[in-house]
Order: sequence, then structure tokens, then C-alpha cells
Amino acid sequence: MARIIYAASGDGYGHAVRAHSVGAALLARGHDVQFVTCHKAEQYLREHYPGRLHPAFGLFTIYNEGKAEPLQTLIHNARRAVTGLIPANRAVMGLFQRFKPDLVITDFEPFCAFWARRFGIPFVSLDNQHLLTHCKLDHPPGHFRDVLNAYLTIRLYFAGARQYLITTFIKAPVRYQPAKLVDPILRPRVYEMHARDDGFLLAYKGAGGENEVMRRELERFDRMPIRAYGFGLEHQRGHVTYKPIDAEAFLNDLAACSAVITSAGHSLVCECLHFRKPMLLVPILQQYEQILNARSVERMGAGKRVDRLSVSAMEAFVDHLDPFRNVMASLPPARIESVLDAIECEIV
Repeated sequence: MARIIYAASGDGYGHAVRAHSVGAALLARGHDVQFVTCHKAEQYLREHYPGRLHPAFGLFTIYNEGKAEPLQTLIHNARRAVTGLIPANRAVMGLFQRFKPDLVITDFEPFCAFWARRFGIPFVSLDNQHLLTHCKLDHPPGHFRDVLNAYLTIRLYFAGARQYLITTFIKAPVRYQPAKLVDPILRPRVYEMHARDDGFLLAYKGAGGENEVMRRELERFDRMPIRAYGFGLEHQRGHVTYKPIDAEAFLNDLAACSAVITSAGHSLVCECLHFRKPMLLVPILQQYEQILNARSVERMGAGKRVDRLSVSAMEAFVDHLDPFRNVMASLPPARIESVLDAIECEIV
């Protein structure tokens, strides 16, 4: 069996979720897996893989009122790099020298991709971001700068992979090889759960959501009960019950809700599709991937996108839940086996 380093970006839980699921499945197949990550992903994975987790220097995004701030992000990460980058990279280099991996998997984590190239170790890119660079997409007008920024960033950091495995719900022709579309990767617990409808809406504010605007509009909507996560609150206001972040409680509510109101992050969108939950999506500005996800969900007929949450948008969304559900009823479930097989094909 192979020695594998799985490196995951720490900016957001989606990368950590993939590392959790793929890592567990690779370990079950007999491979020796070590994990490299930081920030939120490090906190999440430490519980599941004690003794296998190695911290890295991680980049993360600065948000302001639902909008990504590229300049502030650059300045913040540059300041952190002055003291943190060199020792973190030395630690990762030491892991490569001690562990001698046969394969590196990088989920949008750039530094292990660099060391894989440096030591001549084959590496596989496994993420959803490479959909933007390796597939033919029908881009919406007005986002040339966002597309260009995403394209240049992805191509700069992750050149040279043996294979680009693109985990996505969007069906698009591949234009650059080597690349392959694979099923969305869900949390291990999701594969075990069954959906039901208990008659409430689930709202989730991600890292870049507009906190006050979203909270105010949710509280004005009184047609259905709402369970809301990500607001830093733990009380009830009218029809809205604010709950603390808890992975198990959130998944239980996701499986039981009637529909979901959220931004358009890849992982939660894929879980909604798996559970057949219609989505009202408010993509984060200047995160082009979210804009593309929301547009694709709307084109599929699985939900609705809006630029700003409002009571009128929620009213129209709730009135249309049955047509959304009818479309989603024919969607195939996500499976992880094809991803694992594709990874094992790249082990030399």
C-alpha cells in the first residue's frame, strides 16, 4: 500500500470535509495517510486524525459585509508570512523527508504542491476550483476580472499535477488534460443519513455573508420556522431559532429541513443536492466560484439565486418549492468510490 500526504486548504470547511472523507476511505483501503492543513480545517481534522495531522502556513480570505476584499487579504497574508511562512515550510519539508510519500494529494493547498514538485513526487489535485481553469464554461457577463483573478491564482499554484480530479455537480466539457470530473465528496456522516421534511427552513451564514442584512430579513419572514447557523447567536427571535455551530446538529437539521437559505459554497450546495433540498442562494460578491455555483443551481432548476436576501425573495422561493423538488428527484446520489479509484490509478 502507498504512503500518501493529503494537503487541504484551511480557508473554509469544504476542503476539510473532503480530506475527512477521502482520508478515511484511503485508510480503510490500507494506505498510510498523513494530513497537512491549517486554520478551520486543522481544528476540524484534529478530532478525527490525532497523530496524523501536521500544521502548515495557510492563506485565508478577508471579508467585509458579504464581499471578499482582495487587497486586505493580500496585506494580511503578507504580514503573517513574515514570521510564519519559513518555519511552517521547514516543518512540511521535514515531513516530506521523513515520510517519503509515494503520492501527494492537494486540495487547493499550494505549499505541498510546491514541495511535491521540488522532490519529484507525483501529486494529484483534488478540488472543485479547477473547474474554472480546466473546463469549458458559459461564463455570465460582467465578471471578467473575477474570472481572470481566479484563473491566474489557480494556474500559478497548482501547475504540474499528474491528474486534476475536479469534484463538481456541474457537468462541463474538459478542455485541458489531464483532468477528470468526479462526484462531489460529502462528509462521511452524510452518506449514512436519510432526508425527511419537518417543515422548517435552514439558514446558514458562511464566512463572508452579510450578517445584519441576512439576520434582519430572516426575522421579518414569518411563513415558516427557521433554524439559523453562523450568526454567533443562541436564542430565538420570532420564527427564527439561532443555533451555535455544531456539525452533528447542523447535519441533522439539513437532513430534516424543507429547504436551505445560504451563500453558494460548493460543499453545502452538494450536500443540499444529495438530500434533495431546494436552495435560495446569495453568492458572496467577488467569489466567482460562488457566482458560478448559484447560476448552475438555478439553471438546473434546483433553486434560486439572488444578489441580496429579502422577504420578497423568500416568499417567491417558498412558493416554488414543489417544482424544485420535482427536478431534484431525478438527480443521482454522490458516490466516493470513483474518486478513490482515480486516486489509486496515479500511485506509481
